[in-house]
Amino acid sequence: MSSSTVSEGLRRLLDLAFGLFVWAAHFLIIYVGAAVACVLRLNGLEAVWAVVTLAAAALVVWHGFSRYRRRKDMPDHDFARSVTVGCDAIALVAILWQLFAIAIVPACA
Repeated sequence: MSSSTVSEGLRRLLDLAFGLFVWAAHFLIIYVGAAVACVLRLNGLEAVWAVVTLAAAALVVWHGFSRYRRRKDMPDHDFARSVTVGCDAIALVAILWQLFAIAIVPACA
């Protein structure tokens, strides 16, 4: 098994879970950022968290649409496309769900 075959397989596997990685990064940015903001007594950052959330959501939507429209050049393309779009949809719901927490929970209670 050549290294190019392994790297191609790894790239495809990571591409399937791209939305989940964006969700994880967003989760860390929001919650670690909110904790640091509370320690430093920075107030009024809800707009920043909302912008970060919308940017992460836009990135996941872009990835999902681009993978949905990709050419069918692989034998397992339909399966890979379904998994990718499904993971991106789950990640999008999870990312947007955090807007509720930003809107209703005080930052440093």
